[in-house]
Amino acid sequence: MELRQFRYFIKIADLGSFSKASRALHIAQPALSQQIALMEAELGHQLFLRESRGVRLTEPGRAMYSHAQRLLRQVEDTFSAVKHSAAQPVGKVSVGLPLSTASQYALPLLAAVRERNPGIEIEFFDEISGNLIHGLNSGRLDLAVLVNDEDALLLPGVQLMDERLFLVSRPDARPTRKTMSLRQLPGLPLALPGSGQGVRPILDQALAQRGLKLGPLAVCANSMSIMRHALLEGLAHGVMPWGAVCDDVQAGRLTLTSITPALTRRVHVCAGPDAGLSLAAKAVHDLLLEVTRRRVHAGLWEGVKLL
Repeated sequence: MELRQFRYFIKIADLGSFSKASRALHIAQPALSQQIALMEAELGHQLFLRESRGVRLTEPGRAMYSHAQRLLRQVEDTFSAVKHSAAQPVGKVSVGLPLSTASQYALPLLAAVRERNPGIEIEFFDEISGNLIHGLNSGRLDLAVLVNDEDALLLPGVQLMDERLFLVSRPDARPTRKTMSLRQLPGLPLALPGSGQGVRPILDQALAQRGLKLGPLAVCANSMSIMRHALLEGLAHGVMPWGAVCDDVQAGRLTLTSITPALTRRVHVCAGPDAGLSLAAKAVHDLLLEVTRRRVHAGLWEGVKLL
């Protein structure tokens, strides 16, 4: 098999369509189909299932996708290592960030990389935790910041910090007390992610330990943007870390109320399994840790405890 076939295969898998991949790659569709047919013949397995709206990967195809991602990345790293010295790493690094606090990591990290290692290009993805883990396992992501996910412990990584969760409200809807009891939360109109997503498992588990559970939510959304707008409109309260709404808090659009007992989520910085980091990815990993810790020490990141 040739490297170009792996590139064709990945593009088809990502776009879910031979015709879309043909246009993106500037290759005639019959020629593209022929290259995939040659791969399938050599492997002895069908890689795609053809459907009315496009294609999807078979089980062998999913296995191939993961290895193909890593293979192409290793080839790119090899060329970079040959062309450039280790003192100045060069290459593309894909970084996955949690939806809630992506902006807290992205721009400071980007500024540090441009200053220290201008030859590195970062591609950011902000997604829910499950998608980030899938991205690491498939090789789509080099690094990811994962929050309070047990699967993070199965991946190579560093436990970075604990983030405290607060009740977030519009100022005119803020509780009169300085703190809010955990037991009072089910009685409030809440905007939260769906079951199993984001901060939801932390809250559900803490309530279950006290024989309580949430009722119907005022807003259920796996979208930081939708939940934030629900809070700004006064439709509901949220349960979030400071970093998710710090700009709104500093501008006076939203306020934070401490929850007792305290709820926290653990932050991990992880790489993919069985995949050694390139020089560029290692540099980005170290800068991510350095920049985040420096910002915490400088008082620019509240409600966290470094580990």
